[in-house]
Amino acid sequence: MPEIRRPAQSSLIAVAMVAVIVYGSLYPFVFRIPSDGVGPIATFLETWNERPGRGDFLANILLYLPFGFFFLLGSRRGPHFAGGLLLAVLAGALLSLSIELTQYYDEGRVTSATDFYANTFGTCLGGVAAIAVGGRFRFPYIGEVSAQPIPTLLLIAWLSYRLYPYVPTIDLHKYWNALKPIFLTPSLSLYDLFRQTAIWLALYALIEAIVRRRQSAWLALLFAVAVMSAKVLIVDTELRVAELAGAGLAFTIWLALLAIPARPRAAVAGVILCAYVVALRLEPFRFQSEGRAFGWVPFLSLMQGSLQINTLSFLEKFFLYGSTLYLLGDAVGRRLPTTIFIAVLLFATSWAECYLPGRSAEITDPVMVLIIASVFRLMPVTLRHDARADIEHY
Repeated sequence: MPEIRRPAQSSLIAVAMVAVIVYGSLYPFVFRIPSDGVGPIATFLETWNERPGRGDFLANILLYLPFGFFFLLGSRRGPHFAGGLLLAVLAGALLSLSIELTQYYDEGRVTSATDFYANTFGTCLGGVAAIAVGGRFRFPYIGEVSAQPIPTLLLIAWLSYRLYPYVPTIDLHKYWNALKPIFLTPSLSLYDLFRQTAIWLALYALIEAIVRRRQSAWLALLFAVAVMSAKVLIVDTELRVAELAGAGLAFTIWLALLAIPARPRAAVAGVILCAYVVALRLEPFRFQSEGRAFGWVPFLSLMQGSLQINTLSFLEKFFLYGSTLYLLGDAVGRRLPTTIFIAVLLFATSWAECYLPGRSAEITDPVMVLIIASVFRLMPVTLRHDARADIEHY
């Protein structure tokens, strides 16, 4: 696990934290000019002595703490941190002040000086934490992630569409709403269980492709717990019995698969995911006698309708098709025939969608697989430590 010593690395993470803060603070970006307001500065000053809620105050501290930590590591020069700490606190304060004033125009948001206090304090705590570790912060598994960009990209794609809109909340009522489907209206069909098991088994296989086999079991469990917890915390998301059961069943299967070599493990996960992809594209399996015209213009449906829905759909397909390609290609040892097989399979199911109600039958998905394969071909690949044979790419 390499140490983050170079300021450039920490600065890059600090920039990413700024993006997270801006997104989480201004979502859903519905701006307007209040008709009866006194202005952002006056509103901000009016709240200077308000008493904040305990949970809200703590959440604002935690939001800015990582920014202060990585900002200081990125801005320090030499062994002394005093100047860097002052600069980090000033940067955090300016960032918080800018956002608080902007929130005056953001519908559903509140401009508050107490949030500014908490954000600045959180930045300071993060800077103090950076001084405490002396710049010798170890970022777990950064080397493994850098060596395996393909499974990492697939995991990011899945998290991107599964955890949208990425905005956490401290509303206890929301937590209860996220858990209601489990306790009040539990339901579990065999198809939903199969769907979730196939997806989670693929996720565990991708995690194992990044780290060593012995570490993949507990990291897979930690990943599942983190995702489930995030779905409780993030707005507009909820947990369902099928997801919990599928993640648990997939983990049990994965523990058994760890006893066999790497290629058979990838084959099992890839075949199950491929079966789900086919079922997803052909459900509800009620074919009409007369079909619709087939669309030969790639990505036509993605260029129409809601940008948000189309983006999430693209990310989901990227994960499903990319993971199937990666796992089956890993199992076979050659990705070119695997790419051809998946492209033909998707073309056949796309043609079958001409006879399914409410489906968009077009050439997009086969073309998308070819694009994904080309992207994979451009990425460097490091063989896993437990691979039994060299993998011949393309």
